[in-house]
Amino acid sequence: MKKEIYQKWLERVKYDIDTAEAMYSTGRYIYAIFMCQQAIEKSLKALLVFKGIEIIPVHNLRRLAEASGVINELDKSDLKKIDFLSQYYLNARYKEDIEELAAQITEDMVKEFVDFSKEKIKWITQKIR
Repeated sequence: MKKEIYQKWLERVKYDIDTAEAMYSTGRYIYAIFMCQQAIEKSLKALLVFKGIEIIPVHNLRRLAEASGVINELDKSDLKKIDFLSQYYLNARYKEDIEELAAQITEDMVKEFVDFSKEKIKWITQKIR
């Protein structure tokens, strides 16, 4: 049963990172960043399930990395990037907040975060297999 649960999380990760790439290619940069955040969040939640740790209902990537026991394996650059991505969890944001956040994003930045997210997802999922 546990395997089915973390596998379902990993299926969502694939969907989300593919969506991030699609949003990047169409110039919808804030949504590309949001989907990167979602993909890493879900990969960390899959790791929690794999380790038998209860999933905490948060979207903060640093907290999830702490809960899953991988925080000490991330360097300062990684932590800075996951903290940045955590800002882009959009569920409860107002339109004005989204517009302000979107104004801070460039094409090069999005490419960097999509690549970073793919790298971290691969790293996290290797801990599951």
